[in-house]
Amino acid sequence: MINKLSVLAANQLLKHNAISDDEKELYEYGIFILLSYLFYSFFTITCGFALKCIGSSIAFYFTFQIIRKFAGGYHALTETRCEILSMISILAVIVLIRLSKTYDYQIALIIITALSAVCIFSLCPLDTKEKPLTKEEFKRFRRCSMFTLTIISAIIILSVTLRIKSILYPTCLSLILESILLIAGKIKKLREKDAEKQSLRNIS
Repeated sequence: MINKLSVLAANQLLKHNAISDDEKELYEYGIFILLSYLFYSFFTITCGFALKCIGSSIAFYFTFQIIRKFAGGYHALTETRCEILSMISILAVIVLIRLSKTYDYQIALIIITALSAVCIFSLCPLDTKEKPLTKEEFKRFRRCSMFTLTIISAIIILSVTLRIKSILYPTCLSLILESILLIAGKIKKLREKDAEKQSLRNIS
């Protein structure tokens, strides 16, 4: 859906001579990124408003988007599947944030978050077969991931110290979700490599 809208918007810009043929693909990508951000932001705010935890929902989405941008992770094969999985993930996290108002699972959350931070440290940045990172890009994204992870970890420690649950839960859950996506992405990457090796064996 978002991809179709970005293509339509780029075509309209081209039709009105606002961009050239050479720029069309670049504008499609830029519009796609913008529309995706707006769509998922709106979805997050709507869910947060419905479950009465809008501030924490926004805090989660903000921290998750930052660590996700640099650390990478799993990408679905189709846009539709990506949209569905993204909405389910966001909704699941917001539900967990809402449940924190009723149930105290702080200790378990902190333990899982610590394990997730180790996972992110070990696996990031994770690229894809479609968009592989060069050595320089890998180093740059690695540095950015480590810096972001350090900042988020510091916020978590400060939230625990000051007992600010409205910040603690969303930031912890952002790291947990990112670690899940990294693990899923790593498994997918290993399976793709195994499939390629098997294909080469069959050819030979």
